[in-house]
Amino acid sequence: MLKHSFKPCYKSITEMTETSKKIIVPVDFSKCTENTLNEAIMLSKQINGIIHLVNVIEFTDWWNNLIVNKEARDKLQELALQNLSKLVVNHTDTKFETVVLFGLRHEQLLKYADDTNADFILLYDKHKDEDEHKIIGSTVTHIITESKCPVITIKNKIVDEIKNIIVPVDLSDHTELQLNSVIEFNKTINAHLHFVSVLFKGFGTRNLRIMAKAQQLKSKLKELDMPFTVSLIKKKKTYAYQDILSFIEEENADLVIIMTHKENYNFDNYIGAFAHQIINYSKAPVMTITSHAAH
Repeated sequence: MLKHSFKPCYKSITEMTETSKKIIVPVDFSKCTENTLNEAIMLSKQINGIIHLVNVIEFTDWWNNLIVNKEARDKLQELALQNLSKLVVNHTDTKFETVVLFGLRHEQLLKYADDTNADFILLYDKHKDEDEHKIIGSTVTHIITESKCPVITIKNKIVDEIKNIIVPVDLSDHTELQLNSVIEFNKTINAHLHFVSVLFKGFGTRNLRIMAKAQQLKSKLKELDMPFTVSLIKKKKTYAYQDILSFIEEENADLVIIMTHKENYNFDNYIGAFAHQIINYSKAPVMTITSHAAH
């Protein structure tokens, strides 16, 4: 098999500072690009971030790599950089890096995030625009499960500021990684943290354990200077995730933070059923954290 290697093209719009959080934002210049950019700018202002706008020109097989010569690639790069520059030109109060990469979209984005030691990846799940009942797209799934940093998935809801964070937690199980990650993130955001867990009818021992851990959680959070609420809701719908989705909507969440799967599982390359449904159906942006990405 023939392999061609190409260096990615990076172009600085403003200088990076050491204290800035790095937010990787893939864009494809489709109709969702504006929403994605606006959400990224909002997040960057709250966390003192620098946005890395990344356009991946996707070549899916060796034949494309072979027949597209360097001159053609250079032209594609130049055009993509021009389009990226047009996106950022009016946002002079925000720090940007613009990047053009070639290859499989998820592979290039994950590699770039690793190479830059990214703090977050923020991406738009276009599948909901195409069909409300579609599951998470393959690119989104790859990035969520393989990323070494938290991934924020957005859809159509536009958030002006993150003030209200919903954190669904299974207080009957291990939650340390999730709680530590949420607290670390909120040190900069200082939003209201709203932890929620579901009580199941007929599971008395389990519910008692949940209530006891809820009290422990309250005691821990009181030691921190962060606004918080801990809610235990009774399961009313067929599945617990449906109760959580209703709660997210009722509380008008600006962000939901979940682990991709139970913390006591020692591998990361999948999304648990509960997390999958929350990511898929939540109207609010969802931050997913793998065990590898957790603090």
